[in-house]
Amino acid sequence: MRALGVAALGAGLALAVSPALIRGARKFPPLSTLPSTPFSLQDAAMAAAGLRAAAADLAWIELLQYSAGGLTELTDAPGREFEYVKPLTERVVRLDPSFHRAYLYGAGMLGWFRNLQRYDDAIDLLQQGLRDDPGEPLYAEYIAALAYQKRGDTAKALEILEPLADDPRSPVTMKEILANLYKSNGEYAKALAVWEAILDDEGQSSQWPRARQQIAEIRGLARKPK
Repeated sequence: MRALGVAALGAGLALAVSPALIRGARKFPPLSTLPSTPFSLQDAAMAAAGLRAAAADLAWIELLQYSAGGLTELTDAPGREFEYVKPLTERVVRLDPSFHRAYLYGAGMLGWFRNLQRYDDAIDLLQQGLRDDPGEPLYAEYIAALAYQKRGDTAKALEILEPLADDPRSPVTMKEILANLYKSNGEYAKALAVWEAILDDEGQSSQWPRARQQIAEIRGLARKPK
């Protein structure tokens, strides 16, 4: 098991004396439903120790690392960018079906991030959320927006997504997705406003280089004659 997994397991065992700190009371699906990944041993060890929720937290971190290009255990094949987004997201939510952020983040990545346009995979994740984590209204909202986007109706998708971008339950990447949709729809002033707000947010400093690059690019597009 990797050092990070061992550290997480040790930290989780240390918390085991306090049930209030562990989401262990939830009903989890059988471990056999987990998709096979390089982390299966890590997941099994933590689950056997009664730490499914802690394992889900670690799986979430590793999903974010993968999306940022910093997970060495998985390498995308040429021409198959972000091919592991769905299985890594499913890993999180099999470990903890109530992990709202994972469903929304994975679906947002698959549906809109960098033109992946894997709408069916995104909708499938959200439908899993509706089934296994009922009561979260954003799943249905995202499905509706994806359905419009799949039909090429970006304007309708934006109508749904605009009020969701500032919802604390939406992943931070939804702001970037919204800016990209504005840009593709020729709404450059709105796209600039989103990126400029990201530059003003200390909590999104990791996105500042991309924000600066996008602001320069969008301003160039806005200056071009129509």
